[in-house]
Amino acid sequence: MTDDDNPFSPDRLAALEFRLPPGLTWPVLLERCAAAEYCCAIVGPAGSGKSTLLTQLAPHLVARGFNPRLFLLNAESRRAERDAVLAEARAMRAPDLLLLDGAEQLQTREWLALRLAINGLAGCIITLHRTGRLPTVLETGTTPALLDEIATDLTGGRLPVGEASVIHTRNHGNLRACLAELRSRWAGAE
Repeated sequence: MTDDDNPFSPDRLAALEFRLPPGLTWPVLLERCAAAEYCCAIVGPAGSGKSTLLTQLAPHLVARGFNPRLFLLNAESRRAERDAVLAEARAMRAPDLLLLDGAEQLQTREWLALRLAINGLAGCIITLHRTGRLPTVLETGTTPALLDEIATDLTGGRLPVGEASVIHTRNHGNLRACLAELRSRWAGAE
């Protein structure tokens, strides 16, 4: 089976829409961001959809007149990459709005430098694993039911009863890891 035929391929996963929690809509989330003057955080454990949400938030911000600029830091990010984000942020001006995925990768002095740099911006929305650096507008999370729903959307059929729970538990709720397991399993199915 080619990756193009795999329902859990990276391209198909990237095309999925973030599933907002029940009762939350994009307008409500944007109003939360506005109430925090667009300086806020999306918080949640690894693999809970923070990156997907931040990416899909960008067009909504464009519709509100902002120029969102997305940057990604992860555990492998070196100091030069963190310094590059800081340099870019210093050069930005409103209506630029910084979207920073992985803000926990910044050391305290780097975070303080970023806080100074964002004063000239329209805002800064970050993702973190824990609350603390900016006011939290949304905490993300996953459930076996969400995994089953995504698998159903991608394959047209549900996982066997109880399987979503087993996979979810085995991967400690990390939806990215759950979907990678299903991708590998699907590739070996033939």
